Order: sequence, then C-alpha cells, then structure tokens
Amino acid sequence: MPSFVNEILQRPLQVACIQIASGPDKAANIAQVRKKVLQAAAGGVSLIVLPECFNSPYSTARFREYAEPLSSCPDSTEAPTFAALQKMAQEAGVFLIGGSIPERDQAGKIYNTCAVYSPEGKLLASHRKMHLFDIDIPGGMSFRESDTLSPGNKITIVDLDGFGKIGIGICYDLRFAELSMIAAREGAFGLIFPSAFNTTTGPLHWELLGRSRAVDNQVYSILCSQSRAPPPAYPSWGYSMISDPMGRIVAGAKESDDIIYATLEPDVIRESRQAIPISSQRRYDVYPDIGAFPIV
Repeated sequence: MPSFVNEILQRPLQVACIQIASGPDKAANIAQVRKKVLQAAAGGVSLIVLPECFNSPYSTARFREYAEPLSSCPDSTEAPTFAALQKMAQEAGVFLIGGSIPERDQAGKIYNTCAVYSPEGKLLASHRKMHLFDIDIPGGMSFRESDTLSPGNKITIVDLDGFGKIGIGICYDLRFAELSMIAAREGAFGLIFPSAFNTTTGPLHWELLGRSRAVDNQVYSILCSQSRAPPPAYPSWGYSMISDPMGRIVAGAKESDDIIYATLEPDVIRESRQAIPISSQRRYDVYPDIGAFPIV
C-alpha cells in the first residue's frame, strides 16, 4: 500500500520569515529586503523566506512595469531583483526563498514567480504561481490576477542539500490541498508559501489553512506574508506563521513589519507520524492515491 516517502528533515533547521511591506520604489524594496536578510542571517538561520511580490506594489495594473526576466545568471540592469537575491543568498550563506516577483518570459507573458537560491547563490528552482487569485466577494473585494498574470503549470519540490526537500506554493496555491499533499508524499518536510492574503480573507482562513496543510500532511508549514501598509496600498493581512506537524503555531507575527524565527525538528515530524499513522491507514482501495500521479 502506498505511503509517505521515507525521507524527512535530516537535521534541525533554523528558519526565518521576513514580513515587510513593498512600496512603489523597486530599489528601496530591494534594499529593505537585503538589510532584513542579513539581519536574520546574523542570528544563525539556514533558511530565509521572503513574502509575495516584495519588489513591487501588489497591483495587477503595475506587475508588468516591475517584471524581470529570470535566468541562472541574472543581469543586474535587466533583472536587478533576481541579481540581488542571488547575491544576498551568497552573502548571507543561506538558502533563500525569494518570496515572489513578477517575471517576464521571452514571449512577454508575466508570471508571479518564486526563485529559490542556495547558500552559494545558485538558482535551485523557480515556482510560478499556479492558481491565480480571481475573486469577487460580495461586500468585500474584487481582484483579478489573470488580468495581467499567466499561471504556472508545475508542482515545485526543492532539495535543500543537507536538510531534505521542501514544497513551494504562492499565496492562493495554499487553498488547493493537492499541491501540498503531493509534495509531502514526495518526501517534503516543509511547505513554504510566500503570500499576501488580504484583510477580507486573512482573518477567515489564513491561520486555518496554514495549520490544516501542516496537519493534513504531517509536515511543517511556513507562511510568509507582506506586512500591512496604510491605505491606499493593498491591505495585506500580515500574521506570518510557522506551524508544526501537529498544527501548533511555533512562531507568528502580527500585522506590522517583523522577522519570526523557528527551529524545525526531525523528531517532531517523526513523532507526529508515529502517534497518528494516517499514512498507513489511507484507504486507496476506496479512493485514488493522488501522490501516485507524475509530477510535470
């Protein structure tokens, strides 16, 4: 009977999430991130996570203006944000989950893309947001990412050498449990979601979804949000949080700028799976094994 891949976190991993708000000045956004990355790295962490769309205003009307091409050797003039992320990872000596920024491909399409870098500054992977945030909440807000963005078409699982695998999603991807389940079944010890939930959906579902993805898959979930900026900026909810495999919040912010820290422990994953053995008790004779489907 299928079960989890027997790969989990290989050793304790110190993590930091940087919660900041982006403004209209790209250079200032990059400088702010660099300062915070170096501050977090000075605390001895090995993995740093940034929020969604940290180099630009969160506005579909402006994503194209801030978009950059992604490559393994970014040009600092054409792609100053990607070049800065590569350098930051190397300078800080950490694995860097580069939040997300608008990416422009050769055909001119725009994606909401997360780039992942090694401590040597190598581009390990990139994830294009798969599920675009097109909503119309009665009495709440209306927003259509698809007015500007194209969706990604792959599940992203990254091997952090010496620690193990992580799964990457961006914000709205968090609501679609299949991505998290497949990553966990492929051996991911953590699910990372750079995000910018808003003040309508945030109080309803942010904590619920973060803790649920952790409990469903018996892994850590790491949700890194933008902080809340004053109007007329996009109203990000904030409240970055890290949940353990039992759904306990082990680190959390409020709505303002902050850096949160946590140590992810292999034993916590192992003990949760021993205590509640959902892996071996799944009923694949009744329903299909979603983890058996091939990853693109």
